Amino acid sequence: MPDGARKLQGWFAELRRRKVFRVAVVYVVVAWLVIQVADAVFEPLGLPAWTLKLVIVLALLGFPLACALAWAFDVTPQGIERTPAPGSVQAEPSAAVGAPAATTPAPALPAAAGAPAESVAVLPFADLSPARDHAYFCDGIAEEIINALCCVRDLRVASRTSSFQFKDRPTDVREIGRLLNVGAVLEGSVRRADDRVRITAQLIGTGDGYHLWSESFDRRLEDVFATQAEIAQKLVHALRVSLSREERELIERRGTSSAEAYDHYLRGQHLLRQHGDGTVLEAVGMFHRAIEHDARFALAHAGLANALAIKGQWRLDMTPVDFEEAMAASRRALELEPRLAEAIVASAGLLSMQGRAAEAEQSFEEALRVNPASYEAHFFYGRHCVGTGDVAKAARQFEAAARLEPADYQARCLLVTELDKLGRPDEARAVGMEAMQIIDGRLRHDAQDARALQLGAVLAVRLGDAGRARELVQRSLVASRDTFSAVYNAACTYALLGDREQALAMLDRAITHGRGNLGWIEHDSDLDSLRGEPRFEAILDRLRSVAGGEPS
Repeated sequence: MPDGARKLQGWFAELRRRKVFRVAVVYVVVAWLVIQVADAVFEPLGLPAWTLKLVIVLALLGFPLACALAWAFDVTPQGIERTPAPGSVQAEPSAAVGAPAATTPAPALPAAAGAPAESVAVLPFADLSPARDHAYFCDGIAEEIINALCCVRDLRVASRTSSFQFKDRPTDVREIGRLLNVGAVLEGSVRRADDRVRITAQLIGTGDGYHLWSESFDRRLEDVFATQAEIAQKLVHALRVSLSREERELIERRGTSSAEAYDHYLRGQHLLRQHGDGTVLEAVGMFHRAIEHDARFALAHAGLANALAIKGQWRLDMTPVDFEEAMAASRRALELEPRLAEAIVASAGLLSMQGRAAEAEQSFEEALRVNPASYEAHFFYGRHCVGTGDVAKAARQFEAAARLEPADYQARCLLVTELDKLGRPDEARAVGMEAMQIIDGRLRHDAQDARALQLGAVLAVRLGDAGRARELVQRSLVASRDTFSAVYNAACTYALLGDREQALAMLDRAITHGRGNLGWIEHDSDLDSLRGEPRFEAILDRLRSVAGGEPS
């Protein structure tokens, strides 16, 4: 399409989004009726002839004013609001987003070379709720739209990690397109009040910043899942991608009609992403409550299985009963939704923890058949391979995970270790430098990002920066206190630095109460300098005694 025609199409799309055409038609009809009434009654009332002319002139003068007001403002159930500007991440100035919307357009930026037209990034939705306290809800809606779009094989969807790096960072959509190599960006806002929710979504082309589609949805909370599916299908239609019957069914897969179940599910997902010992346990409770409100909510069962799998990954007071509950939750999720990759990945992780390596591998492969673009399937499959000592396969899985998540550092940090084991130091260093750039970006945005501090400390040693490693490990311990992941990664950092006493002290703290994955620690090359130390062997013996009591 010629550039001029595309701009004209974008201009008309913007007029439709701002409801200018609708207001113009309504104004003309109402003005005509007023003039007809005036013509019929002014003369019998004895009014002078010039009064009818005045009405006609006022009607004509009011037309451009009505169109201008329609362009600038939108009438909603919550009152009159300023219409969101094109190309801004937020729909109005919002404390939740952290900065006011730009008042002037950003300079044009070229779209990424070769960005496919059938590609999209879904940004975190802005929280416009009165108290600005529903960020978890807004993030959850955006993530569920991403999950729905991932079912469409002809559509390339940027990962959650890649898209969500722009949270609280107002960025021109053309730059986002260039950075993520996507042809379009979906952004929006959510206003939640009582049992109502208003979702505004707008699809913007990254080549020119013009709208491709936009719509607002005023719904009851129990209709949120249906609304997410509707947004996904309209987005696909706007990108001119066709849907197969199977893909349409996957997009429309049953969620829940219980607002309470959905709210607890989103809270649980939000807690899981914080990578803390305590937040994992809180997430388990949230998924339990979601299931209490709707026992047929497949995603809640999958969330419970996943949370218990993460809890069991490091033996956080995990009991045989917990393992059985996690497996039952996974089975139930798959009974309700047979192609739910999240549940299959959780089941695979649980089988791995129980030492059932062959069954775990089959489950990971099944998850990848269901969803080849699942970052979690590749990432946790890689972790499984580390625990079984299959270095080459672990490296392949971490490489695949890194390709799927351009803005993720975790898979890259683990890949560095596996490449070193394979005798590929130059590749390991290149991946490590890339991971450190991502970590530095995260820490500039959030200096207390616990996971970035922990893995950054280990990575800094591998890159030869001992001073930076000591700084980051101290910051991580302050930020995370005594969480298992912080103390364990501190042990790894000190072991790589050659400080054996400090490393052993940290490792001993980490595995208190039997916390720690025996297979992982046995194959973790970060701890190689401790092997043969009596205290290290004693720690492994304590873990073996715990592992011996686990279900097989």
